[in-house]
This record gives sequence, structure tokens and C-alpha cells, in this order.
Amino acid sequence: MLTSEPTLTPPPTFAGMPGAQALVSAARTGNPHTLIRGTAGSGKSALIAAIRDDLRAHGIGVATAVAPGTDIEPGCALVIDDAHRLPHSTVDMLASATRRPDITVIVATEPRPSDRTLRSLGDALGDTLALAPLTPRDIVVRAESTLGVRLPLGLAAAIARITGGGVQCVDAALGALARLDQTEPRTQPAVERALDAAVAAHLRARLGELDSDLLCTLAIAALGVGLDATELVRVLSVEPAAAQDLIDRAHGTGLISPTLLRATREPLAAVLGPQRVGRLHADSLRAKLADGTLDLLAARAYGEAGVMDTELADFLCGAAEHAEPRLAATLYAEAVRAGADRAALALRWSEAAALSGDIDTAVGLTDGLLERAADLTDTELAAAVRIAASVAAQQGMLGRSADLYEWLGPHRVGSDAPVAATVLLAAGRPAQADAMTDLQAGAPPTSATAGASLLAQGLRQSIDGQVAIAVNSLTRGLSLSTNGSRSRLLPDSGAAITALAGIACGELAGAQAILQRALDTEPPESITRRRHELLLTWIAMVRGDLDAAATGLDAIPADTELAPRDALFAAALRVGLARRVGDIGALTQSWERAHGVIAEHSVDLFSLLPLGELWLGGARLRDTGRLAHLIEQARDLLARLGEPTLWGSPLHWYGVQAAILAENPAELLPHANALGVAAETSPYAAGLATAGRAWLRVLQGEIDATVVEQSARTLDRIGLPWDGARLASEAALRASDTRTATTLLQVARSLRPAASSTPGAVAGTERELSAGLTDREAEVANLLVMGLTYRDIGARLFISAKTVEHHVARIRRRLDAASRADMLSMLRAMGHGAEG
Repeated sequence: MLTSEPTLTPPPTFAGMPGAQALVSAARTGNPHTLIRGTAGSGKSALIAAIRDDLRAHGIGVATAVAPGTDIEPGCALVIDDAHRLPHSTVDMLASATRRPDITVIVATEPRPSDRTLRSLGDALGDTLALAPLTPRDIVVRAESTLGVRLPLGLAAAIARITGGGVQCVDAALGALARLDQTEPRTQPAVERALDAAVAAHLRARLGELDSDLLCTLAIAALGVGLDATELVRVLSVEPAAAQDLIDRAHGTGLISPTLLRATREPLAAVLGPQRVGRLHADSLRAKLADGTLDLLAARAYGEAGVMDTELADFLCGAAEHAEPRLAATLYAEAVRAGADRAALALRWSEAAALSGDIDTAVGLTDGLLERAADLTDTELAAAVRIAASVAAQQGMLGRSADLYEWLGPHRVGSDAPVAATVLLAAGRPAQADAMTDLQAGAPPTSATAGASLLAQGLRQSIDGQVAIAVNSLTRGLSLSTNGSRSRLLPDSGAAITALAGIACGELAGAQAILQRALDTEPPESITRRRHELLLTWIAMVRGDLDAAATGLDAIPADTELAPRDALFAAALRVGLARRVGDIGALTQSWERAHGVIAEHSVDLFSLLPLGELWLGGARLRDTGRLAHLIEQARDLLARLGEPTLWGSPLHWYGVQAAILAENPAELLPHANALGVAAETSPYAAGLATAGRAWLRVLQGEIDATVVEQSARTLDRIGLPWDGARLASEAALRASDTRTATTLLQVARSLRPAASSTPGAVAGTERELSAGLTDREAEVANLLVMGLTYRDIGARLFISAKTVEHHVARIRRRLDAASRADMLSMLRAMGHGAEG
């Protein structure tokens, strides 16, 4: 917004042009020889007129032309405008005049870099004043002089951008601002409209003064691809010298700048006619194609200008083949606008769109492909299904992915049979998966094909209980897959599948290494990058490194729209972190945020981990009914796959913990029994089974410190230290004798050495001491205000609920609080709980 009302006082001619003002003064105080170089509209003619008037006002004679026999008296000035329009003979006479030290010679010209005569004149004059475009600060100065107001620098920058900084165009924009004040309030939309209209009107007037060939040259320049003399010879049918002169003249107009070139398109179309402009652009393209000078920047400019040409479309398609996915998708769209067959490009375009995260475009294109399946070859149809299945998997609908592959069938799947088998296994359809791999033959032995086969084989082995062999196959398959020559859209990445298997069997270090390697090698724009980051964050949470997990989750920008599959993991991480730190408020909020994700997701083998974490969050809040159907789907999935140990054990462990939270031993038994069966073939499941039995005994009131400690340390050894600490602390809270409780609390502390720094603890000591509370009392006060129960506080701080009660009593006495409500109010006023 401007800061005051405009004035009608005529402005100084050279406000914001300090070099011009200095030249006016210098012209009358000495005998300068100066060349003024500026484009049309830069203010050079106004400067020449001002110099003439000033010299005459001071009694100095002024000559405005030169001809043979002209005699200029000593002390006079020769002041010439538009030297670029003069014959070469006249320019030569001007150059000769510069040899006289007793006169002033000042000449103004537009730049003509190809004109040798003008270059010689510049060399003879020596000094040159180049009238550069006005900067935003120059425009602020000019506006203050013109309108009597001080423009905000941001508005001045906008004016500089849309006008190119030319003095005449800037003055037109400033005049529009002055008129705007008299007609309507100066809102941002009104200012933008006024400036655009003023610039357009100025450009129309400027273009109306130009000849046809120059207008045609500017129309070609408006494409933004540069001007080439050889091309102009072809397009305008002019001689090479004339073509070069047209290029110089076009630059001399001052309109050859990215902003003004774009702004001139509409006025040029109005002056020349849209059909003629279209022919010029098409002829320009043909010239570049004939000369072999078409590059991608130019090709895209022709496409944007609406040129339709099959060779242009082919060029864009060829560039898309070698571009990264986001650019490739854009180029395919531009190729279609240039005349390419949309149906012929749909397959490649849909894959590029999906790889760049443009799911809507990918879905629309693949649906179109599937609708005309009869027109596609088996190879094309298999690729279309792979893309559609991959998009469905990202959307959390792996069941639809499996449906697509079942529809395709083993006879048409071709070399994508391993991909189909992986999807069908993850969806719980082992027989259909076997049918795919049974007919796989003749696939090219590429790294990608071999890697996909090993990944499918490894997944099948993991389901069949061959855990060690499965991990080996998955890892080898991943290594081969990453050697592929070109990115292909797949339902899931090899790194994610292999890491999920590693997490499920407690091989956290290996899973972490795999994910980190994937992140180190994949491009930042990869659509799998977020998934890999979330899985790394998951590993940190499971290990009990809650600070690292929270940091990883917070690294996701708040405005990021995650794919539903990634959103499920993010929601489960938020719920899991809140549950682990005992923050009921954050848990409730995270659980409510997860409702939408839960509603739109279906269960598959790769979503069991987040489902289990959400299950525990719901159990903590007594709201498991919201996802009961998903838990049932998970049980059915595992049953169809023959209760696979590797994938089922983590979910059964979650079931054990959910029963614990509900304090329902009967619900715990089926999961403990399932873990017991799995323990026969899996050391990881054996550890979980041992811990499950210990939990059951704790719930039944049988606290054996030795058994609990062994079970807790087993959980720590298989990568679940937080779970081990929780088992020990829960047993301590239920222990009837002090010695057992103390021993088990020490075990819990040893498994969670960083517990004192968990979120919610009061940082620093000044506030605690000022309140007269001990460090421990301050911790209890902080958690109490956050809404935790004595039991939760005890579990958080590894002390008994009775000890928490004693601390609360002492806090109330220290504060002399009349009631619990008074105590909480006082603690809140002191700042406790604010960090939660």
C-alpha cells in the first residue's frame, strides 16, 4: 500500500536516473564527448532534449544535426539523437567531430552491436552512459518524485518485474497507480489489474509504431527461444544482413526480456493477427528442425505457444524417455497438446505420472488402458496392470492390486509374474501366487527380472517358515533390483519389503542398513523415499529411541499429503510415540487423527505392523471397536497364509499387549499360544512367547522377579528394549514386596537409560527450586498436570504407584493447596505440564 495521497506536481525527468542527471550538469560545465546508449523507452530521447534545453538556457549554442560543410563554433555543443537511424556517412562525420576538443559532442543511440560504423563512433566518443533498466529502488525514488509517495519496495519490485524497468513503461505503470487512487481503493487485486492494463496499453502503442518485419521478429522472439539470423532468413525471406539488422532492432526495442516478451504475445497477436503469429511460430519450428538446432527448451516453448506438429510431438516424446519422472510426465502431456496420440502415449505417460506422485493422472490413464484391453498386446496389458496395481498399493488397497493380477491371469502376465506373485502373497492369496510363478518362462534374464524373482521367492519362503533362507533371498533380490537400468513403478520397493521382513523377525540392524542404503542412493524426488524414511523412524521407535523417532516424524512437512499407505504408518507412529511416553492428551489427539486413515485402509501382509500399533493405541483408549474389522481381516489373512511365523508373531505380540492393556488374560491366551507354536521354528517368536507367558503370570498376580527379568532382557536382546522395560515396570507395580519391586524397577531403568529425558520432563531446575519442589517431585507434578494416572506416572518414572501417591501428598503440603483442584491450578500456573 502507498503511504500518502499522490500529487499532481510534475515530476523531475530523471528521478531514479542519477547518471542522466549528472550528464546534464557535466554538459554545461565542460566539453564532454559522450555516447548515450539505451533501448527504446529507456529515457534517452528525454535526456537528449533535457541536455539541449539546459545548454541553451545557459547561453551555449547547440547543433542538432551535422552535414558536409557544417561549421560548429568553439564552445558550442553537437547534441544528436537516434544515431542508429542516420546514414553511415553522417555517423562518420560525427566521429570526425569528436576530434575537436573545443566542442561538446553528445550522441544518443539504440544498441546496434552488428553495426561497425556505430561501434567506431562509440570508440571515438570514449565515454558511454548506458541507460540500464530501473531497479526497484530506482522506482521507489521515481514514484516519490512522480506521485509524492513512497512505494513499498515489494510493489516497486513487482513494477520492475512486469515493466522490465524501462522508464516509459515504468511511468505508465506509476500513472496507472495515480489514476487508481481516484477511482477505487488500492487493494492488491486492483493494483495488479491496473498495472497489467497499463503495461498492455503501453506495449500496444509501442508495437503500433513498428514495421511488419520487426513485428514478425518480435513475435518469434516472444517464444523465448532466442533469435537466430539464419532462422529469420528462412522464416521472413530476407537477406542475411537484413536478418541481423532485425535482430539488433528487436533488441533495441527494449522488449526482449522474459517478462515483456510474455506480455507482448497478446498485443502482437492483435496487431499481426493470431493466424499469422501461428504461421510464424510454425515456420520458426520448421527452420530449427531443418537446421537441427531444436533443443528441449525451444521445443517446450513451441508447445506452450500452441504449435501442433508431429515432429515436435516426437521430439518431446523422445526427451521424455530420458527425463526424470516428473519432467517426463509433463513432456508427455505437452506432446499430446502438440499432436501426439494420447492413447499411444498412455502407458509411458501413466508410469511417469505415477512415479512423480501424480496419482490422479496415472489412474485416469490406466483406467483408459484397461477399458480398451482388447486393443493391447499382452506385454502392454501386463504393464498397464502393473502400473494400476502399484497405484492401488500406494493407496492402501493391495487387495485391488491382487484383483487386477487375478484378472490379468498367469497366461498374460509375462515377465511381471514375480511382481504379481508378490502382490498376491501379500494379499493372502497363495494359490493364485503359485499359479503365476508356475507359468513363468522365457522372461529376459535382466537384473530387474532376476531381482523381482528373488524377492517373490524370498517372500514365499518367509511365509513358509524358512526365515533365514527368506532373508537371504530377499537381500539378494534387493541387490539385483537396484542394478536395473531404468526405474519401474512397482507395488512396493524391494527395500521396503526386505526391511519389513527384517523388522518382523527382529533383524533391526539389517533392516536399518537396507533402508539407509536405499535413501543414500535414490533421488530426493523418489516416491518410495517417504516410505523408507517412515520405516527407519519405525525402527527407532521399536528400539526405544523415542527422540529420534519423534524427530523423524516431525521432519515430514505439516502440509505434506501422504499416500494412504504412508499415512497409515505415520498415524501409527504418532499413536505409538504418544502411548510410549504416556501422554494421554497426545495419544487421544493422534488416535482421532488416525480415524480417517483407518476408515480407508484394508489389511495386507505389509500393513500388519502399523495395524498392531494402532490396536494398542485403541486398547489404551478403550476404543478398539473402530478397527475390530481390520484385526479380523488380519487374522483371516494370516490363516489363509498358513499362520506364517515371521509375519504373524509381531501381530500376536501386539495382541498380547492389547490384552494386557485391557487387563483381560482370556484375550491374551490365543496370542500367547500362537507365539508358543511359532517358537518352535523362530528364535524371535520364542522370545516373544517367553515374554507373553511372563506377562500372563504378571496379570494373574504371579510375580517372579527372575522370570520377569529374564523375559525383559530377552525382549531387549531381540530388539524390543522398550517392551522389556515396560514388562519389568508393570511387574514392579504389581509386586507385593518392596525388594521385588525395587529389583524390577532397576531392571526397567537399565533397559531404558534415557527415560529421564523423555518428552514431558521439566527442563532445568530454576522453576523447580523456586516452587520448593525436589527434582523428582517436579517430574511427578509435570506428569500429573498432563493428566496421567498414578499408575501411568509410576510406569513412566519407574517407581510404584504408591510412591507416586506419596510424592503427590508432599507436593500438596508444600503448596499448601486446599484441594487437589487447587494444587493442579497452582502447578499449571507455575508452568508444569507446558512441555507436554
